[in-house]
Amino acid sequence: MIVTVLGVDPRSRSKTKLQAPAPLPHVSRRALARVRDRIEPPKACHCCGGPVKLTNNSEIYNGHSFGDWPFVYRCTQCQAYVGLHPDTDLPLGIMADRATVAARKEAKADFQRLTAARFGYDRSAAYAWLAQALGIAKSICHFAMFAEAQARRAGEVCRLELGSRRV
Repeated sequence: MIVTVLGVDPRSRSKTKLQAPAPLPHVSRRALARVRDRIEPPKACHCCGGPVKLTNNSEIYNGHSFGDWPFVYRCTQCQAYVGLHPDTDLPLGIMADRATVAARKEAKADFQRLTAARFGYDRSAAYAWLAQALGIAKSICHFAMFAEAQARRAGEVCRLELGSRRV
């Protein structure tokens, strides 16, 4: 899958009234401007190609809504989902099914240990290193942008680096 980074949303500089898609209560120009490496909202599921709807995350968490901005894009077929940047309709990354979510969580734990051990908790430096290690652009080097295989590879690279250092 190819992820295209589009830069800052032009709506952040627009003079026209912003229309928030249902069920979002609003979309903020200031919040849109904060998202420098935006990607388009999904029109189809990244996992199965099924239809996607914008909804509250309570549909994922058995009726309980979590977070200050509890909205997600969710596939109506395979139930994959992706959260949104706060106060926007912009996805945080690409949609993830259960296996992808699990792979991302495991890899991110390894990445956080590496960030502490090698980079003194400097996440920017750690992500720059990871982008180089994976051979990808820094703008798409984030766990929310990783498919399952790429997340597993990121975890492997982090574990190898941790193993080669005294921690």
